[in-house]
Amino acid sequence: MPTIRKFCNDSFMDDDNEFRCPECVPGQHDGDFFCSNLKCPDSIIQPKFPSPNSSFPPKELAVIVQCIEEANEILLTLGVERDSVNLRAKQESFRNLRNHHLSVSIDCGDETETQIINGHLVDSGLDFIIIQSSVGNIVMIPFERVKKIERLSNEQVETPPNQELLKIDACLRRALTFNFGQIVPKSPFLLNLFFGLELNLFLESYVGTLIYTKSDNDKMEREGILESITKRGIIMKIDDSIKGIDFDQLCYIEIERILLAREYINGNQNPIVM
Repeated sequence: MPTIRKFCNDSFMDDDNEFRCPECVPGQHDGDFFCSNLKCPDSIIQPKFPSPNSSFPPKELAVIVQCIEEANEILLTLGVERDSVNLRAKQESFRNLRNHHLSVSIDCGDETETQIINGHLVDSGLDFIIIQSSVGNIVMIPFERVKKIERLSNEQVETPPNQELLKIDACLRRALTFNFGQIVPKSPFLLNLFFGLELNLFLESYVGTLIYTKSDNDKMEREGILESITKRGIIMKIDDSIKGIDFDQLCYIEIERILLAREYINGNQNPIVM
C-alpha cells in the first residue's frame, strides 16, 4: 500500500483540479474548500416576503381564528367518550370557586326545607364538591344533590393559579418529574388535579375513618366507621351493625378536619385551613 509520504511527493493533477492529502496542504491554503482551488460565487441576497396563509384581512382573520378555537373547545368537551355528562368541565367550573365562602343548598329526601351547608369551597372532584364547614370539618356533596350555590360575602378572593404546582417544594417537584407514576397515586389531591376523581375513588383513602353521613332514608345524620367502598355505594359500621348506603341515596359525607388533612393536604397548596 502506498505510504502517505509517497502521496505527498507525488502530484495528482488534471487540467482543472488539484488534489493533495491533508498532510501535504500548505498552511497558507484556504481551508474552507478542502484541497480545491475552486471558489463558489458569492450568493446574491434575495428579498424575502411572507407568504399569506389566508385571503382574509388580518383583523378579520383573527376573529375567525378565535371562533374556530372556541368551537374546537366545545367539540372537545362534547366529544370526550369517557365523560359523557361533561364531568370534567363541571369540575373545572366548580374549581374556579375555590376559597369562596358559599352557601350550598342540598336536595335531600322529602324534607320540606332544603338543607343548607355553609363554608369555603376547598376543591371539586369529577362528581362532587368539597366544602370546609365553620368547625373545620370537610363535607363532600355529590353534584346531583346541589340545588343552588350562593356567595355569603363580597370578600376579595385571590384567583387560583392556572399552574397550581408552580411553587411546590423542590423535593416534591423532583419526585413528580422522575417518579410521577409512584408519587401521584399516593395523594388524592394530585390524582384529582391530574385526572379527576369520582367520589368512590376519593373515599378509598379514608377507609377505616370515622365519617358522618346523611341519606334520603335517614332523618338524622349517622355516625360510623367507613368499612369499604363499592361501585354502588359505601359500607359503614354503626355501633355493632353494618349499613350500606347507595351513592344514589347519599346526600353528603362529612369527615373531621384532622382526619382528612393528614392525607389531603400533602401536595395541596390551596385549601384547607390548618
